[in-house]
Amino acid sequence: MSPVVLVPLVILIFSLLVIVHESGHFITAKLAGIKVEQFSVGFGPQLLGWQRGETLYAIRAIPLGGFVKLAGMDGSMDAGPRSFNAHPLWQRFLVIVAGSAFNLALPVLIFFGVYTTVGAAEVQTPIQVSAVDAGTPAYNAGLETGDAIRSVNGHPINKFEDLRTALDAAKSTPVTVVVDRHGQLLTLTVTPKLDPTTGTYILGFHPAIRSFKPGPLDAAGRAVRDTGDSIVGIAVGIYQLTTDKSLGGLLGPRGLEGPVGIVKTTAKAAQAGPLSLVGVIALLSLSLGLANILPIPALDGGRAAFLVLELIRGRPVDPAREQVVHYVGLALLFGLIGLVTYNDLLR
Repeated sequence: MSPVVLVPLVILIFSLLVIVHESGHFITAKLAGIKVEQFSVGFGPQLLGWQRGETLYAIRAIPLGGFVKLAGMDGSMDAGPRSFNAHPLWQRFLVIVAGSAFNLALPVLIFFGVYTTVGAAEVQTPIQVSAVDAGTPAYNAGLETGDAIRSVNGHPINKFEDLRTALDAAKSTPVTVVVDRHGQLLTLTVTPKLDPTTGTYILGFHPAIRSFKPGPLDAAGRAVRDTGDSIVGIAVGIYQLTTDKSLGGLLGPRGLEGPVGIVKTTAKAAQAGPLSLVGVIALLSLSLGLANILPIPALDGGRAAFLVLELIRGRPVDPAREQVVHYVGLALLFGLIGLVTYNDLLR
């Protein structure tokens, strides 16, 4: 895909996700009666802006985020009864976490829309081989198209997760695979290999896929389940990044991607088709929501942490001191973005 098309596409996608996030803050603040002074997409110099009621809506030059400016949130004491700090703690907490909540809810709507319009696809059970890749362990062991996988090392294989669990347990040691070939049970010995792109062990075949269109209730359940599974996967990834010892000096964790990495991932998804692109948008929304809720200064999670501290202490932290902490956190975040971008370029 041409950079002339790709870069604006990525900016548009990220801006839409920012709008979803900031809408969470905006809507809950309005419902709580908090004055919203500005709704901005991007940072830096203002490119476009229009005043509607008490709120300025703006588009700024640097498309790396956005913000909703609430009256009194900067620590000013004369913001009046509609200021952020004049409201009960529970309302302020909901306003802070609502942005991430909206980002986490968006994939549910995306997956539900895909299931009810395009349909769903899942691995057919019992697992049947639809194709075998040449040169793979499955090919070398004699696995053929049409074979049905019955067991691995004596463990029954009733669904694809059973196969994945059995192979990950065996790692690179040979396994005994029982297959049903035209009604005859055959025993094959296969040595799984590690797939570096997924970090899982595979045999090297493609399972048969069943396509169908679920009903509304089934689609909703699948959408919630898929979103939950994705959240768990991203959370595990975030944990692995925070415990990664291979920082390589100031380059940051190896698996962490910045703007360049996101552009590359989006480009691959766009070239693969609309469904792949929609899937990436859902994952980016989840990543944005989860990253923002981390207890890091300048992020929503950092502000929520100060509210929890206020609840424990029985009184708020001095607003001026809190702002200093957030300014330092913001500077560190921009520094991290720069380092991760440099790491992306090296990769």
